[in-house]
Amino acid sequence: MPAPSPTDVRMLQRAPCAGLRPFVQQLIVVECVADVRDSHLPDTASVLAFSFRERCRLDDGRAVPTVAFTGLHDRLRSHEHPRGHGLALAKFTPVGAAALLRPPQDEFAGTTVDLDDLAERDCGTQRLLEQLAVAADAAARLDRLEAYLLHRLGNARPDPLVAAAIGWLQRAPAGARIETLSRHIGLSQSALERRFRRIVGVTPKKYASTLRLERALAAYRPGIDLAGLALAAGYYDQAHFNHDFRRATGRSPGAHFGTT
Repeated sequence: MPAPSPTDVRMLQRAPCAGLRPFVQQLIVVECVADVRDSHLPDTASVLAFSFRERCRLDDGRAVPTVAFTGLHDRLRSHEHPRGHGLALAKFTPVGAAALLRPPQDEFAGTTVDLDDLAERDCGTQRLLEQLAVAADAAARLDRLEAYLLHRLGNARPDPLVAAAIGWLQRAPAGARIETLSRHIGLSQSALERRFRRIVGVTPKKYASTLRLERALAAYRPGIDLAGLALAAGYYDQAHFNHDFRRATGRSPGAHFGTT
């Protein structure tokens, strides 16, 4: 699916302040000036989104909640945004969402849920929506979102063992085994997997698989050799990359990127 035209969408994104960086990768404001259909490939970040004007729909036709949390997805998903839709998003670090939303994160994997259903919405959330709607510009909206998240997180701290496991997986060479990670962390493999799923939403193995695919997608450029791309991202060969890509998107890399 082609990306939306830059003339159809206005977007501002920035890194969060130092106090949020252990929890949030990026703050984003998106405003649609036309009807837009977009698609999102699998990645390793969960997202909290505030629709301050209009609402979008998921690819199954359901309206997205006004305040929606999306857990880690390992499949392609799409949204339909009406003209005038405005939303502010926080894209979390792998350990960040668990500090904000208390239930185990594996409850949210592959889903988009209403914050009201989690008993997490309060008067501050409604006040944020009102502030986002009347803010002078996108930069002011990011300021409001940042202040809200700082307040909600309070004195929270990321889980140190899971944060260490994430760092190990991000640095690990191709073929690194979860047993090796368990020894590095100092937990049994079953204890590590339970803790990792509760904080991140998926097992270490699933996270590593999604991370490989995310790296390959980020590195893609027109004309690039897909076999070399697969190896650089940590796959054994192009066949493994093709398999993971087809499982996530329903089509081959060549078909997705328009090279076949």
